[in-house]
Amino acid sequence: MTRQTRSTLVVHGRHAMREAHLAAARAGRHGLQVMSFEQLAVRLAGGFIQHIDEESLRAAIQAALPVTAMGELESIKGLPGMIDAAADTLKKAWRAGIEPAARAPKHLRIDAIASLEEAVLDELPPGMMRPADIVAAATDRIKHSPAVLGPIEIVGLTELSPCWRPLLGALTAHVPVQWTAGPRSAPAWLEATGVNISRAPANVPGISAVSAATAYHEAVDAMRWVRSLLASGVLPSEIAIATASPTDYNDYFLALRADSNIDLHFVHGVRAITTRDGQAAAALADIVARGLSQSRLRRLATLCWDSGLLEALPKGWLSILPTDAPLSTPVAWDRLLKKLMQEQESDGTDHAPELRVAVELLMKGSDAAEEIGEAFLKGRALTIWRKSLLAGSAATIDATIETLKQDDGLEACVSVAWMPASALAASPRRFVRLLGLNSSRWPRGIEEDRLIPEHIIPTDVLDPLPVNLADRRDFETILTTTDGEVCLSRARRDSDGRLLGRSPLLDGHGEEIYLRGNSVPEHSFSETDRLMARPQEFASDPQTVGARACWRDWQSPELTAHDGLIRADHPPHSGNPRPHSVG
Repeated sequence: MTRQTRSTLVVHGRHAMREAHLAAARAGRHGLQVMSFEQLAVRLAGGFIQHIDEESLRAAIQAALPVTAMGELESIKGLPGMIDAAADTLKKAWRAGIEPAARAPKHLRIDAIASLEEAVLDELPPGMMRPADIVAAATDRIKHSPAVLGPIEIVGLTELSPCWRPLLGALTAHVPVQWTAGPRSAPAWLEATGVNISRAPANVPGISAVSAATAYHEAVDAMRWVRSLLASGVLPSEIAIATASPTDYNDYFLALRADSNIDLHFVHGVRAITTRDGQAAAALADIVARGLSQSRLRRLATLCWDSGLLEALPKGWLSILPTDAPLSTPVAWDRLLKKLMQEQESDGTDHAPELRVAVELLMKGSDAAEEIGEAFLKGRALTIWRKSLLAGSAATIDATIETLKQDDGLEACVSVAWMPASALAASPRRFVRLLGLNSSRWPRGIEEDRLIPEHIIPTDVLDPLPVNLADRRDFETILTTTDGEVCLSRARRDSDGRLLGRSPLLDGHGEEIYLRGNSVPEHSFSETDRLMARPQEFASDPQTVGARACWRDWQSPELTAHDGLIRADHPPHSGNPRPHSVG
């Protein structure tokens, strides 16, 4: 039996990992392990060492902030968004290889961040380490790299954070390391590491440019483009739609996906509140953040009738709530519960005890957010609730839940993909449509760190791989790695009607095609789109005929079928004769 040789493939992003796993399985590459460079370092460091994941970092910051003296940041450490800002700052410093405690010259703001970092590391499990500590542990065990990792190939990367570069250079002395750049650009610092760089000629795809009326029109035309490709025999796994920041388009594509019946995979995930479990958590968060009222309780009961404290309530308990009372104060609820107790004495049906327990717990508000979630939610809804408490303050949990994302459940390798440009650059496809090529949107502007401003640590030091340069690299990478066709798309106006400028990345890619918002599409993406594009067919549709007849009858002073008029020989529903019309 032939012994399989272990080897390691380093890729960027979850989508690229899934594609690489599928390709390895199809090729029968037994012994190949696919991972990110961070996971490679952790594997080599061995033991129970882990990288600091997002949830653990936020939980540690949440626990450390109240008991850590933050100096000049003391007055804002309890504000909403502080956990997010602190996590962002610490990750930037760690990726850049900056030690806040050893940073010179000293500054009060740096001292505050160093104190927070120390407290956060104390809160984390002993095995969770910063990138610099993982690199040190991996370097100590680098002699084991031939057995643990084997030959290393790095594919799909155009850059690597400074914190990992020393380990990459050290690995070249023990195992073969190949950076497969292909047509991508390779970073200049790579030449001095001893890594073997594999290059290939750039692909020359067919490039076209279009301008749509708005961002929504861009999304609609992208779905029509997808439908036309699928109709021509192109596989879904060969089609991708991408933009620098998908947030502006997510809601559009979510609605269009449902209407088109196309499996459009959201590589970056969908918002949790677009699912029933997310809505259940959001309904509870609405009560915690804004207070208990009858309308909010009814919404919660509709979504959580089979879980927690609401499951214990008698069947039909909502009917005992007076429909004309808002019940928005504790006094009003107390009055209602006392009334229910009095009625129970006369009819024997006791609704009050279970309802009182639920109401009193909900009235505790954000101070008891964790207890409330455990009492009313279960399953995935409870998981969403716990994540939102880790991500932000309980007082703003309703806003935090809106930002949470989860997997959409579709298989990435056999679906049309909607993804960030960074994911597409790491895992190219044959047919690509790039959206949002407007000025200030692609490439995006550089933003100063929220806690460490430019005059304390220069932005190019704290963030040596800024987003605007990454956007430019991703754009060029997509054009050089796509071997089919690329369509570049931009919006002429925003949702408020203001004119939008062209992205400088569009220069040199030919004249753009002007897409009218009311033009008839060559390929409709759904039945609704088809009917709206064909007025004659729409006019003959039975639903349309019925709707038009209803509208005309509504305007008519005569009695019609839509007013209840029935034929003279209509069979009665009972033994009594019915009138010929209902007026």
